[in-house]
Amino acid sequence: MQPRVLLVEDTASLAASVRRGLAEEGFAVTVAATGAEARAQLVATAGDLVILDLGLPDIDGLEVLRWIRGEGRMLPVLVLTARDAIASRVEALDAGADDYLVKPFAFAELLARVRSLLRRAAAPRWASLSIDGIEMQADAPEVLVAGRSVKLSPRERALLEYLLRRRGEVVSRRDLLSAVFGYDFDPGTNLVDVHMAHLRRKIIGAGVSIETVRGFGYRLMRTAGND
Repeated sequence: MQPRVLLVEDTASLAASVRRGLAEEGFAVTVAATGAEARAQLVATAGDLVILDLGLPDIDGLEVLRWIRGEGRMLPVLVLTARDAIASRVEALDAGADDYLVKPFAFAELLARVRSLLRRAAAPRWASLSIDGIEMQADAPEVLVAGRSVKLSPRERALLEYLLRRRGEVVSRRDLLSAVFGYDFDPGTNLVDVHMAHLRRKIIGAGVSIETVRGFGYRLMRTAGND
């Protein structure tokens, strides 16, 4: 079955170019030019991935992104925008974006990121995971942290799962880029660091914390009193 991509982009020439390129690579692409159209498409048809422009004519793309996550939808979202400020990237990632690509861009990079996100989404699933005050259920947008419900983005969930399964081990940024983000190369962004900072805040109160091992990477450790 062809992977189904919803492309939310109001610039007709760019939408046509991206749609044509993805179609040639075997994707089934639907285009929405407004936030309202994007919502209607997502309600009508379950897709596999969303490419979302933030500068839409009716509502900010971030509102569409928050709606997607608020509905509990776990499909990957790649933000595509001309906003290149770090603050804009952080805001989009915090709202639930899985990746962020700044215009102008090379189609080859867009394609690589799309494939990376779909590989991650298609990874074998598990039923549940419960370690040190953190309880995760497969395909649920929330996790339980010390008994309270906390909503994580799909990427934050993937990071947390990976760290929990390798608790006590030092994992490098390269490991995380490959296993969690699907990159076999360093894209030269701070995606790992931004997601890790968000995740740290969200698991406060659990029996574990994320330690930075300078020059090496990260390690999930039991907190004092939980040894």
